[in-house]
Amino acid sequence: GGGGGGGGGGGAPFTLAAPAAQFEAEWLGGDAAVPPPTLSFLARCQPKHSLHELRVATNRELASLPQHGSVRHLELDLACSGGSSGGATCAYATADDLAVCPDNGPALAAKLASRLGLAPAATFALRPRPSAAGGAAPPLPTPCSVEQALRYHADVRAPAPKGLLLMLADACSDGASSARLRHLASPAGKEEYAAHISRDGRGVAELLDDFPSCSPPWSSLLELCPKLTPRYYTISSSPASDPHRAHLTVKVLREPRRGAEARTKEGVCSTQLEGLTAGAPAYVFVRPSFFTLPADPAAPIVMVGPGTGIAPFRAFLRELSTAAVPRPGHVRLYFGCRRPEEDYLYEGELAEHLRSGALSSLRVAFSRAKAQKVYVQHLVAADGAELWGMLQRDAHFYICGGTAMGRDVVGALQRAVAAHGQMSDAAAEGYVKELQAKGRLTQELWS
Repeated sequence: GGGGGGGGGGGAPFTLAAPAAQFEAEWLGGDAAVPPPTLSFLARCQPKHSLHELRVATNRELASLPQHGSVRHLELDLACSGGSSGGATCAYATADDLAVCPDNGPALAAKLASRLGLAPAATFALRPRPSAAGGAAPPLPTPCSVEQALRYHADVRAPAPKGLLLMLADACSDGASSARLRHLASPAGKEEYAAHISRDGRGVAELLDDFPSCSPPWSSLLELCPKLTPRYYTISSSPASDPHRAHLTVKVLREPRRGAEARTKEGVCSTQLEGLTAGAPAYVFVRPSFFTLPADPAAPIVMVGPGTGIAPFRAFLRELSTAAVPRPGHVRLYFGCRRPEEDYLYEGELAEHLRSGALSSLRVAFSRAKAQKVYVQHLVAADGAELWGMLQRDAHFYICGGTAMGRDVVGALQRAVAAHGQMSDAAAEGYVKELQAKGRLTQELWS
């Protein structure tokens, strides 16, 4: 779009301006200079949730060839949890979600603090400015330390929003740097912003390196920097089999950026979890999931979970494996990965569940093992008649993984219903929607 034109009637021309600062930092000394414990700080950041500090018991690689993509199996010890709600032990149900508070890490926080001329241990409180709009909420709960703000609050690697660029421009002593940042935030710089900031993933940490003359006010940086938000992982264990630990199955996001392949996209939380050693803390809360086993033990169970989408179904199978007698209803898992020798997650466990009878049938799609790519939706389509028979026996169908896969699996199921239930496409679509409405088709998908 074009730049703003001059105001009518001889008014001043339109200028881009950074949002007005609402708060200022007051640096605390004496007894007040002791920052709160991290659990207390994060509990105030997440006031609606019961937060726990859990310690890592196990962190191991699941992929046979992690150079093609690492997947970590973590076990968090529930027994030593400190709870934000009076020390309550962290409790979960089979296949619940565990929210993890991301951490930029001490090294990046120390580097940024040094660049800003601040001591990581310095403690501050944010006070409203006299000019501030009444009742504005501070960007984070204070008092806290500079390190806590930089590790757990500010998403310093997320693409910098335009208001932040304008504030950084105002804080540059070098005119060319100021003009460059201003241009990126302007309507005229829209395409450059899309490429240089959004596509390339440039956050405030990198911009402070790129523009050494920039010295932004601390409080403005905290107000305008994007916030870190909890990341949700399906718990891949069951309290029936693992009462003292919660297991996570985490794909580590580290891949070339689309359209900027020389730059690497790294997941803040998955790379943090990858690096946690035994005894290290993670700050978490539990969120109930939609995945629950059918009340009727005779109802067939059909689970579709390629890659880390296996997490809730590993939890189901661990629960079913604790039963005194195998359930009468058929239990089928569709799993998918690239190659059997590369990323077949929990292969030994699944074989053991087949031997014990907790799992009745296992169908595995290998997408790169042969010239012809095979995905879970192809196996679902091939098994259409059998799946229609299971649906007639009140089967419950569960799908976990990427949104595109979920859409393709539901499409394959719908076509199977049309073909084997002798229905029109519209009637089959209605039948599948009815399954969802009755809680017999449950999906947990991510993009």
